[in-house]
Amino acid sequence: MFNTKLKSSINEIITKASLFGLPQKDVDIAYEYINYNEHGLAIKHIADQLFEFDIKIDEPFYHSIISIADKMTMEKIQLDFLKNLVEE
Repeated sequence: MFNTKLKSSINEIITKASLFGLPQKDVDIAYEYINYNEHGLAIKHIADQLFEFDIKIDEPFYHSIISIADKMTMEKIQLDFLKNLVEE
């Protein structure tokens, strides 16, 4: 069973992505992945769509998503492109 705390953290990532401007359609898709226990796909979808729409994020959000991916043993290289979206 997937760690409840980690699932909660992923839900927070989705919520924050929405606040940064991610379209509702993509938020819904990410939550659907969560409902089917496809947590890695949810994270990857959020990251891909943030990049696709060139949605700027902040440094704490970037570190949060990288940290969650690390805990899920996703390869960090899959999300390295997010660094380009961080506003300074």
